[in-house]
Amino acid sequence: MRNLEESLFWEIFYRRQATRSDLEHQFNVSAATISRSADELLSKRIIIETGTTISFRGRPPALLQINPELAEVGGLELDRDRITAVVTDMAGNLLGRGAVEANPSHPVARTLRDCQGALRIALVDAGVSRARLARMGVGYTGRLDVQSGVRLHWEGMLHWRRVNLLDVLSEAFEMNVTLRDRAQAMAFAHHLLWPENCRHRSALYVHIGSGIGAGIIIDGRMLQGMTLNSGEIGHIVIDRNGPLCECGKKGCLEAFASLPATMARARAAFEQNADTSLHALTKSSSRLTPHMLVQAAREGDPLARGVLMETGEALGVGIANAVQILNPSLVVLAGRFANLARDFLLEAVTRVIREQCFEAISRGLEVRVAPFRKDVGPVGCALLASVDVGAEVIQRTLFVNEPARSARK
Repeated sequence: MRNLEESLFWEIFYRRQATRSDLEHQFNVSAATISRSADELLSKRIIIETGTTISFRGRPPALLQINPELAEVGGLELDRDRITAVVTDMAGNLLGRGAVEANPSHPVARTLRDCQGALRIALVDAGVSRARLARMGVGYTGRLDVQSGVRLHWEGMLHWRRVNLLDVLSEAFEMNVTLRDRAQAMAFAHHLLWPENCRHRSALYVHIGSGIGAGIIIDGRMLQGMTLNSGEIGHIVIDRNGPLCECGKKGCLEAFASLPATMARARAAFEQNADTSLHALTKSSSRLTPHMLVQAAREGDPLARGVLMETGEALGVGIANAVQILNPSLVVLAGRFANLARDFLLEAVTRVIREQCFEAISRGLEVRVAPFRKDVGPVGCALLASVDVGAEVIQRTLFVNEPARSARK
């Protein structure tokens, strides 16, 4: 019975809301069995009833959800020029936010003080004391040995190479830290916080920015991989003779379709083409911005449209390879650049997926662009920390006299 109660907890966590009937069908057990286990979780205030669904006859079924007051958690997004911290409840509801400017040239000790400062602002904004935080979730970029916590490479952040990121962050925050890739954190937030996404049991979220990363949802759960490094879609090789990627390989998707790669291609074309309308927007290729590129493309400029369509088609090739393997029902393009250039990227990616994937796999596949939300990264980090907090709650309430169990992720 304890195992069923644990399974119910995680099913409700990932569904966000569920009725007893939903759980009965999911686990293929009797209504009485589900009710006994649900009542046990309700009695311990691990889950709560939040209302009812629309019912055309009989008593409307109650909705079950994780008790958001189980814990407060922190989330921190550590980027090159900005550090953003949030405080959320267990359901990912934003309670407070803080942000400070960062500088990639700063030494580790200075950046850690900035991380502490961002969290202090978020705690004040939330009206929550540090002692009430159960755990911190932190999102990173670059390459990391997640199991040891050692930073391997972070472009532009020279002081952070070979630093044990997990240890220094745990010491700085004086609490346990959940360390995950930013793209995974963003995917987790996009999946759980938007109901139209959460209903998909298998989904692929691709974040396009300074790099390209992905979060993979399989059977309603985040796929972590053996070393917690799943989702490195940006380093799928789509052309072995292509441009050199910052990872050292040639022809990675990231070398074609990341924002820096797109803008480098646009600036080179700008300097070679006197006919483009981009010259009316700026006289210098170094001053060309993504907004200018998209504006010119929307106004019909062939150069700008060609650059964006080339980015979209490269993305389509990489994503189609992943779709052919994973067979998701949803693909979401995420990030500020994806939202800005949505008209061009969405059309190209969708077309290439339809062309390259088996019809049985692409049939019914939804492809869309995520709405931009500035705090989705740190909130996703907090949600990933909530998974570890949930495992701790289950351990101390349901398995008090049994050996520690690993988190169900």
